[in-house]
Amino acid sequence: MTDPTKPAAGDDIVFVCGALRSGTTLLRLMVNDHPALSNPGEMDFLLEPPPKKNGRHDMAAYAHELSFNRVFEKLKLTIDPALGYEDQVREFVRQLQSPAKRLSINIHRHFDRIPAIFPKARFVRLLRDPRDVAKSSIGMGWAGNVYFGVDHWIASERDFEKLAAMVEPARIHTLKYEDLLREPVDRLIDLCTFLGVHFDPAMLNYPSHTTYGPPDPKLIGQWKRELSPEEIALIEGKIGDMLKARGYERSHLSPVIPGAIRKSMLAHENRLRRWRFSLGRNGVFLTGLDLLTRRLPVEPLRDLTRRRLASREARFLK
Repeated sequence: MTDPTKPAAGDDIVFVCGALRSGTTLLRLMVNDHPALSNPGEMDFLLEPPPKKNGRHDMAAYAHELSFNRVFEKLKLTIDPALGYEDQVREFVRQLQSPAKRLSINIHRHFDRIPAIFPKARFVRLLRDPRDVAKSSIGMGWAGNVYFGVDHWIASERDFEKLAAMVEPARIHTLKYEDLLREPVDRLIDLCTFLGVHFDPAMLNYPSHTTYGPPDPKLIGQWKRELSPEEIALIEGKIGDMLKARGYERSHLSPVIPGAIRKSMLAHENRLRRWRFSLGRNGVFLTGLDLLTRRLPVEPLRDLTRRRLASREARFLK
């Protein structure tokens, strides 16, 4: 039974909200090195409920899905079979909370689902230029071209717009990845003020024990050097006014909005390049097995394939 004299799980929690490849891992390392703060990692599974069975969330399916999640496994979180979905999520947070540290958790999507589970939560919104996000997504194998590489940034920002309409502005702190690289100390001081702690220089010690280097302004605006004019115009044509609304200037190029034939060509290119990326990383056998088990309902074989793919992917993660 919950102790009524103690704060409810999540009352003091802060969610770091940002698209994949927007700098959330870098910020997590900084935050986690502060002696009064904690950030255990990316936990999107908190906001991805299982399907319903007989009118209730299928918690057995949820537990099965979590068995594939490397962060969940690393943290050794425990599942209470008597709890429903939302109570289980609160219980996960309770397991992560420490009286000595303020907890923050990285989330990349479905931000608008948070208030229903954690009504007192606060939020750090991490923004990065979507043109750099799109470029970086190709390097991760998530997209085969920038036209599709920017899609998850768009989805994350749309989700955050929904969240922002649900909570008071004072509960949101916006931080740009570019500003964090240019002025790390000043931006971390601002962040710490929002979190209710004093800045600690230890937040910049992460290069001593991780594969990440110190904040480097050279990482800003890589799209200007590495993307073609056509790629830039395609991204800017797709994101429309979202770029300027977030404080990023458009290029001098005229935005390109592709027609049906061009979209089809881009989609084909995207699939082909993702396929080539998977072949290069996972080999012909595992890539083919992945495609096969996505189409055939053979759950044991699919589970085995997913675990092998996850193991391969973990080798390339920092």
